Amino acid sequence: MTEFRCGGLTFLANFDSANLARVEKVLRDEESEATNSIEVKADYEYQVWTKPDCGGTEYENGNRSWFHFGVRGGTMLKVIKITIMNLNKQGKLFAQGHAPLVKSGKKWERIRDRPTWQSVDNDFRLTFTHRFLNTAPTVYFAFCYPFSYLECQEMLESLDDRFREDNEIYYHRELLCRSIDGLRVDLLTISDYEGIHSELEPVFDEHLFPDGAKKRPRKFEKKRVFFVSSRVHPGETPSSFVFNGFLDLILRQNDERAKQLRRKYVFKLIPILNPDGVKMGHYRTDSRGANLNRYYLQPDFSLQPTIYAAKAVIRFHHDANSPDNQLSTCENKDFSTALQDLSSSSGSQKSDQENVALDRSKLLFSKTNSIASIERQTTLPVLNDTHSNLTIDKHSTSGVLEHINSHNKDNNQGGSLFINTGKINNDMEKKISGIAFYIDLHGHASKRGCFLYGNNLPDEEEQVKNILYAKLMAVNSAHFDFSACNFTEKNMYTRDKRDGLSKEGSGRVSIWKTFGITHSYTLECNYNSGKGLNAVPPAKGDDGRATPPPPASFPPKYTPTHYEEVGRALAVSALDIENSNPWPRIGYADIHALREILRRSIRASRGLPLPARKFGGPLKRNSINLGPVRTVNRNTSNSHSAPTKTTPVPPRTLLHVRSEPSMIPKHKTSVEIVSKSLMNNRRLKNDFKVQLKSKQLPPFRF
Repeated sequence: MTEFRCGGLTFLANFDSANLARVEKVLRDEESEATNSIEVKADYEYQVWTKPDCGGTEYENGNRSWFHFGVRGGTMLKVIKITIMNLNKQGKLFAQGHAPLVKSGKKWERIRDRPTWQSVDNDFRLTFTHRFLNTAPTVYFAFCYPFSYLECQEMLESLDDRFREDNEIYYHRELLCRSIDGLRVDLLTISDYEGIHSELEPVFDEHLFPDGAKKRPRKFEKKRVFFVSSRVHPGETPSSFVFNGFLDLILRQNDERAKQLRRKYVFKLIPILNPDGVKMGHYRTDSRGANLNRYYLQPDFSLQPTIYAAKAVIRFHHDANSPDNQLSTCENKDFSTALQDLSSSSGSQKSDQENVALDRSKLLFSKTNSIASIERQTTLPVLNDTHSNLTIDKHSTSGVLEHINSHNKDNNQGGSLFINTGKINNDMEKKISGIAFYIDLHGHASKRGCFLYGNNLPDEEEQVKNILYAKLMAVNSAHFDFSACNFTEKNMYTRDKRDGLSKEGSGRVSIWKTFGITHSYTLECNYNSGKGLNAVPPAKGDDGRATPPPPASFPPKYTPTHYEEVGRALAVSALDIENSNPWPRIGYADIHALREILRRSIRASRGLPLPARKFGGPLKRNSINLGPVRTVNRNTSNSHSAPTKTTPVPPRTLLHVRSEPSMIPKHKTSVEIVSKSLMNNRRLKNDFKVQLKSKQLPPFRF
């Protein structure tokens, strides 16, 4: 049943992403109403029940947090009171100020009156009221800002029309695969026309790209892939708005940051990984009750087709877009000759917009004599740095490999494409992965703020780059909480309380284990709000075109606009880490200083000797210092199957800089400035036993 007529009102659940199972009208006598005269008198009062994920099927499970339904027939200015009777326990989220969403016109907003809640047996009961303030025929209520499968398809269709004849942005949408219920799983390819090849990407797996009439996207030379996916958990709608913000930035035509991103990367984007769950109004699972973010180690196309497809795309581009694998056809010839070959070899496969782009490329590069001169113009400062090479310590990863091997022996499934052999591919040890970034977007109910979960990498330099990206996110986003980020080994292997599945099977961990990708993350965004705001420095060289930093204030209730801002910061921070941001908010010298701070703190957290440090020039006013380290991983054994409990390292100061007090305001630094007499004391400086006082800031976890 998708409509419930009860007490003069009609409750609707006949639309995409709706969730409502049962409705009952509450009957009260006059005596009971008099005893509760303090409360606002409700003209309508109802108790409703949500449907658990896969409710009424053999796959029914206990996930009951998402609700989304409409109410028709309410009289203007009258009050309706609704109690949802069977939610999962979300007391922490609502205690932090979260409120259900209501839509009575075109805009979603939070319920104005604070809801109440109580736990009865194993059920969490949420009560809220709403006054009908306009003549809208239907009022909708939801757990969080909805973004349905249908809305996503409409957005993609509008993008198809917008970029159908674009001569600067390469945009390609294709059907990656079908879900279990036959819904589209889209794959977007976005870049510019620099490095475009005449050949199309192959159909590298017979299960994928079932629409034979649609051509595959073009190949690109000397570009790595930036992979982003969203909505593997259907009820975590903030992830869709983060995705939309990311997509909005990289498709901007007059933004120098967007142009640089398209010049550097090929973006591979999957807007919804679990379309079945999204359309059915599930909170966490697909139509067969599976938490898809626990099956990345060995995805089975018959059971987890979307995860299988996502990992297949990553595997292909890990090899195909590796700088060590891309043997350009232009290496030994004049670039104009290469463009001529490209034009002649494409034939009828090339669209009109690609012909225009190639003509523009010929005109652009006619002033240069060879590909080498072009590279000199476009090479970025850090691209050839030795720190960007993928290095994996065989000894420190042996325990991980043994653990993967033992896990596969116990959980081997027929029909799986990716079966770990307990060894890292030899090619992986020698070459840079073609995947520069892997980011899976999520929502979070209990932990406030927006933050990253990353992996604990054995190689020191790789871990520095791993954490530096999160630090730069805090520079570019007022709502990103660096102190809430987690890069511990424990967070790679903990098991869910509900289903007992390990995070080892999540996208973030599995992608690193399989391909050794340094920047492999899960981005989490709270449904409600954060703990604080970052003081975002203004951008430089943008002539006012970059979004101005928000004024410091109390952390706001998150809206889609805030989530989109975090999504844009995901893209911009990728430029900062390569020192290639045309509108930077942080200087190159400060980024180098942050690298050294992170390197020292990582060594300290692992119980390694600290290198002698040089007390150089000051960090600038907007530089960011790191808080003390809370935990360490001193496990040097060869088994990672069960992370052992480790002894916390006492908080130790990271890196102090010589500066005048006015250069680093007290409220913007987590450490006190070292006096000149202390810095000149060689014995104390070389001993590294000086304990310096830190302010009470949230500790960061490695």
